[in-house]
Amino acid sequence: MNKQNGNASVAGSGVDCSKSPHEVKPVSSNRDQKTKGGGGGGARPKPVFFWTNLDVLKWLKRHCAELFPLYCHLFEQHDVVGRSLVRMTDNNLERLGISDAVHRDEIWREILKLKLKCDILELRDMQNKSANLAAN
Repeated sequence: MNKQNGNASVAGSGVDCSKSPHEVKPVSSNRDQKTKGGGGGGARPKPVFFWTNLDVLKWLKRHCAELFPLYCHLFEQHDVVGRSLVRMTDNNLERLGISDAVHRDEIWREILKLKLKCDILELRDMQNKSANLAAN
């Protein structure tokens, strides 16, 4: 993390933790990359388990925009990556330094949504694999 003039940013990432979420450029949507339905040619987003700390910071900025300026430095400082993000609990968030229970609940709710989305994608992959094996 670079600190200059009291501003915190992730080096070379374009993610500036000191700015309001409305001042930061919007993150490109993973939804734009997904395939819709059967035979689209779009690429699937990077699986959460392979997210870097920068990916987590972009997720935090997108899904917890109001809390991003308050806590992005904690996620960067503790090097929270995708694998650790989906394993977070309320207790982990508190130990990370998020003392406000309402803020923890809001971030936890977004983490749960992300976990659910990951589980659904994994189930679909398993179903598709089973269907392909049965067809052969």
